Amino acid sequence: MKKIQDSEIIGYQTIEGKQVPMLKPEVHHRIYCKNCDNEVDSDEEATGLCSNCGEPWAVHKAKDILVKVIQIPLGSGTGE
Repeated sequence: MKKIQDSEIIGYQTIEGKQVPMLKPEVHHRIYCKNCDNEVDSDEEATGLCSNCGEPWAVHKAKDILVKVIQIPLGSGTGE
């Protein structure tokens, strides 16, 4: 998977009297040939053909997106 967006703080919000950062999530994606599940690389992007099955990958293209979200605890407690 290729990272297409880094996580970063985009602001702050007050929750329960505490300043909590608002985060833009980290995003990854994978483009692959749906015909054979081979991930498209830069050579295949240039030629348009899947190097694994020989089919035009754009016809059989699929994309997976992974979004990583970080949860920040608001405070300490007893755990009950």
